[in-house]
Amino acid sequence: MQENTERKVIESTTNVTDRLPELDEEDTSTALENIRWAAGFVGAPQGVIYNDAGVDLQVVATRTVRCLAIADHPYCYRTLAMMALSFETAGVELEVEPYTIIRTLPPEEEQDEQGSGDEDTGMEVA
Repeated sequence: MQENTERKVIESTTNVTDRLPELDEEDTSTALENIRWAAGFVGAPQGVIYNDAGVDLQVVATRTVRCLAIADHPYCYRTLAMMALSFETAGVELEVEPYTIIRTLPPEEEQDEQGSGDEDTGMEVA
């Protein structure tokens, strides 16, 4: 039983990038419109944590942001994929593996997320 639990923990802390969807044209456009948002992390104080859309980010260096956790929901993976493109284009390194923990949504948040297909991803749209 403990081996199963340990394996689940290992699986839930790795392979986040494998779960990120390919961005469609609209998502790519949104990500590219948010380069200024991503560049805003440059020079932010180390340790600052940003939490939105089920994604927890932490500034770890001048041009490095680490994804600490992501909620296990397609909306959150899509959001992280858009953030990754924004960061890459802005010249900011986004660390995902092996740092990101996949967390489950609490039941009340899961119900809210099911109805949020077109809601704001937390990134600015110009």
